[in-house]
Amino acid sequence: MNRSQKPANVAPKGSAPPKRRELQVGARLKHARLLEGILMRELAERVGCTESMISKIENGKVEPSLQMLQRLVEALNRDLPSFFGADIDSPGLVQKAGERTISKTDALRGGKGVRYERLVPFAAGNLLEGNIHRIDPGGSKEDLITHQGETVGYVIEGDLELTIEDTCYQLSAGDSFFFKNHLTNRYRNTGKVLTRVIFVNTPQIH
Repeated sequence: MNRSQKPANVAPKGSAPPKRRELQVGARLKHARLLEGILMRELAERVGCTESMISKIENGKVEPSLQMLQRLVEALNRDLPSFFGADIDSPGLVQKAGERTISKTDALRGGKGVRYERLVPFAAGNLLEGNIHRIDPGGSKEDLITHQGETVGYVIEGDLELTIEDTCYQLSAGDSFFFKNHLTNRYRNTGKVLTRVIFVNTPQIH
């Protein structure tokens, strides 16, 4: 080997491990909590801290100690390798069929029989949220939490009754919709088979 060449597996002099802030602990914690389907208050009770502390950690205002992080991860039925497994800073992401995370309706919204198949991984700074909503027959979701932003959707299969404010629409495979997120909305599967709907919205809310 040429003496001027450095071994490929040797880090350059002066290099340092990633800073804790670059690991985006808060974003990862919020993602894991929403996948678990619990409120900040419930997580705080599980680990023995205040709801305010959980909020500060998720918003990047406080960096948890290693011991606290371990307790948080275990309270969410995860382990540290899986908690840090997804590279949410990668320039692009391809998820093969069957690899996408599927979670239940989040704890902040009413509904039953609905699961989210996540197209865009949760991460601080992402503008888009994309999910395939998998709605069982008779399943429904009610979203009375209004905010700024927009939503567009496309019915892949099945039947959907979509209500925006006080107006009700009957949709089926191939139909699409759009609405502003300052409007209340709800939907339900009125058919006898699974309904799948692509939802893309800004900002990330689930």
